[in-house]
Amino acid sequence: MKTALKIGAMVAVMFLARAASAADDIAAGKVKGVDADKQQFVLTDAAGKEWTFKFGDKFVVNRGGQESQGALKPGDAILVHYDNGVINRSAKYILVQEGDSMHWTMAHGNFKGYDAGTKQFTFTDPNGKDFSYPMGDAAVKLNHEKSTINDIKIGDHVLAVMDATGNPASLKLLCAHRD
Repeated sequence: MKTALKIGAMVAVMFLARAASAADDIAAGKVKGVDADKQQFVLTDAAGKEWTFKFGDKFVVNRGGQESQGALKPGDAILVHYDNGVINRSAKYILVQEGDSMHWTMAHGNFKGYDAGTKQFTFTDPNGKDFSYPMGDAAVKLNHEKSTINDIKIGDHVLAVMDATGNPASLKLLCAHRD
C-alpha cells in the first residue's frame, strides 16, 4: 500500500511539474499530413522527428502574408507557434513559408517596451535575452483583434512575425496576448 501511495505521489508530482513548465514555443518543418476529423497535423522537423499538433481554438494560418483559418497541405514548409501543453501541443499561429512569406520567421517572448522616438519595440525571449525591432508599418493585434502598439503592455506575451531578408529583419506583424 505504501509503495502504491509513493508511486501515485511521484506521478502527481511529475504531472504538476510538467503542467508548471508547459509553455509556448516555435517549431519548424514540413507538414507530413493533416487529419481534419481529429483537428490535428503532423510536422516532420529537419532531423526527421515527427511532431503532432492539435489546431488551437483560435489558430491562424498565414500563407503568403494572408491570415485565415485555412487548410494546411502536406509538403507545406511551416513555422508553428504552439502551446506545449501537458497532454498535447496546440498550434496557435502557423506561418507557411511560400510566396511573399518565403523568408519570414517568428520569435516570441514578453513585451518589454516601445520607444516612440525611435519607433522600436523590445521584447525579452524565453532565455532572458532582449531583442529590439523597428515597428515600420507592421500590423499589431491584441488577443486576435486589430490594435496599436500603444495598447500593448509590459509583460504581454508577443509573437513577432518578421521578413528576415534584410538586416535588421523587418517586422510584418506583432501579435500580443493578454489573459
